[in-house]
Amino acid sequence: MPLDAVFITELGRELAERLTGSKIDRVHQPEKDTVVFALRGGAGTQRLLVCFGSGSARACLTQASYENPAQPPMFCMLLRKHLLGARVTAVEQPENERMLLLRLEGYDELGVSAPRTLAVELLGRNANLVLVDADGRIVDAARRVDEQMSPKRQLLPGLIYRLPPKPEAGKFSGLSPLVRREMQWRGLAEDLTGLEGLARVPTMLVEDGKPKDFTFLPILQYGPTVESVTYPGWSVLLEAFYAEKDRAEHLKSRARSLTKLVRSAKNRTEKKLALRVQELAATEDREQDKRRGDLITANIWRMRPGQESLTAEDFYEPDGPQVTVPLDARKTPAQNAAAYYKQYTKKKTACEHLTGLIAANRAEAEYLASVAAELDRAQTQADLDAVRQELAAAGYVKEPRGKGKRREKPAQPMRFTTSAGLEVLVGRNNLQNDELTFKTARRTDLWLHVQKLHGAHVILRCEGGEPDERSVYEAACLAAFWSEGGQAGRVAVDATQVRLVKKPKGAKPGMVIYTGQRTVMAEPKKEI
Repeated sequence: MPLDAVFITELGRELAERLTGSKIDRVHQPEKDTVVFALRGGAGTQRLLVCFGSGSARACLTQASYENPAQPPMFCMLLRKHLLGARVTAVEQPENERMLLLRLEGYDELGVSAPRTLAVELLGRNANLVLVDADGRIVDAARRVDEQMSPKRQLLPGLIYRLPPKPEAGKFSGLSPLVRREMQWRGLAEDLTGLEGLARVPTMLVEDGKPKDFTFLPILQYGPTVESVTYPGWSVLLEAFYAEKDRAEHLKSRARSLTKLVRSAKNRTEKKLALRVQELAATEDREQDKRRGDLITANIWRMRPGQESLTAEDFYEPDGPQVTVPLDARKTPAQNAAAYYKQYTKKKTACEHLTGLIAANRAEAEYLASVAAELDRAQTQADLDAVRQELAAAGYVKEPRGKGKRREKPAQPMRFTTSAGLEVLVGRNNLQNDELTFKTARRTDLWLHVQKLHGAHVILRCEGGEPDERSVYEAACLAAFWSEGGQAGRVAVDATQVRLVKKPKGAKPGMVIYTGQRTVMAEPKKEI
């Protein structure tokens, strides 16, 4: 847990300096595990974010904007009742605890002074936000804890608020495992005494261009593979570290309903496909029905009513072997022949019908798989909106109707410029892929797509000439990155002129065929 007691000490000092004397002006709860306080004071308007989610617990000043629910949660309403207008008198940290206590001075409905304490418990999966009154009793907690959940410590309204129990001796020194390993690597004591003389600075560890961890001092144990980047403040560091993580989690949450819809539609289609393949297999013996009808007709002159079988020479085979044809004794020979012909015709018609349905089912399953891949690649809310529009156009979701419905502007394709200055366009979804390939691109532009995987259509603008190899490679890398192979080391990408890309009649959005391609082995690197 990088948010250890020492880090929280420095964070608490920063919050105390910035918030002491400020009044709580507004309280919002945009997510079930996130509360945002707007404060006014000598430092102007500031916003304090308190997150008590497992794996993302923190308290810091924030500049980010959050979308609030139409109906505030009950805990948010309770905080508003007790804390609006309250002044921050102190920000404290109990010794070596991973928590902060915001001391607040407010007034009740009668105008009588009513001190409050907001306990911000940054305890990993047990993180919580607890409101405590002047008598030290719990007003309420964001996550109530009863005796069944924790025999040692309950957090319920009316109970005396007690600090979390301290770990057994020797198990906690106020330092995270990361810092203790660093102290060991430097040959220093693995406790607070080892930090004496070391400067404490907000530090983020960056590996391959991505945030890896954060702490309060530069980390040397990883060598040159991990970079230590310092920040001007503790809140700024936390904002930067969690911005990408929160964005990804928020986007994943927004995409969940679409992903579920696409997965359900794909499962239904695959079940239909399996059933129809099974039904098609049952029609494969139709030629045998026709042969039996022919054999009965050829031998009808020597058959008698009531026969249960016919043994005759099979004139379809070169050697003319003897075969036995089952008969219905209740029918005449002519009726038996007619029954076999009817069964043949029925199976032949079913075969033709099922072949078309199976092709359509396979195309639909392939299309839905491509939409699922789009959702996996979505990086912004605009990407998700574009997928929803695509699904609405295909009839999988219903868009709300009404005069007040604001029509969303279609998302634009992603645009890049190669090292040589050529423009590259990347489609965000299947509808945009079709638009790029068949309307936006010129016939002489280069079209690229990852080989045998779902991915974006990529257009390299050639300006009427031959593109340089570096530009082709960079465009191929973009095609690889925005594809199902985006996490692979090297990916095969096909490239051909736009004029050689065709869309089969009735094909689903984004589905094309092409010729004249060459294959480029590309690396799906985000840096490119």
